[in-house]
Amino acid sequence: MKKWILYIIILGFSTYWASNLLLWFPWSYSTTLGITLMLTVAPLLWAYATFLALKTYPKEELLKGSLIIALVFLLLAVIMDYIFFGHIRNAMEELYHPTTFYGYGFLLFWPLILALIFKKKISKWKKNITNANLIKAGISGMICFGALTLIIILGIEI
Repeated sequence: MKKWILYIIILGFSTYWASNLLLWFPWSYSTTLGITLMLTVAPLLWAYATFLALKTYPKEELLKGSLIIALVFLLLAVIMDYIFFGHIRNAMEELYHPTTFYGYGFLLFWPLILALIFKKKISKWKKNITNANLIKAGISGMICFGALTLIIILGIEI
């Protein structure tokens, strides 16, 4: 179970930074475009991460696993939003808008919804977590985090 918790933390970290990296330039160009992509592309990334987490949940109670995923993803998002907006961007005033709270609500309910909709498929595709899973997720998250941080610090624009 500890390895699974570590895996969902790494998945949440990676998904958060990948999502923000993908949204950075469109959002910089147009807030409306950024919000539109946040409401379309970001849910797909989080759905994929949730699906990976659910199909590696080591126990049978998938709804319990989805609740754990939801809470971990939400906690990570709150912490990383603070890091991203408060420390990397120095823009805390941009953080607490209605879209932020919609995003938090989404992270709470998305795993539960996906677990209910895909319960039979996820049960068929169960698999164990490997060290390769942890490493791949971790490396992709670090690359996205590093790239986005450099883009912001160096002021790279389109």
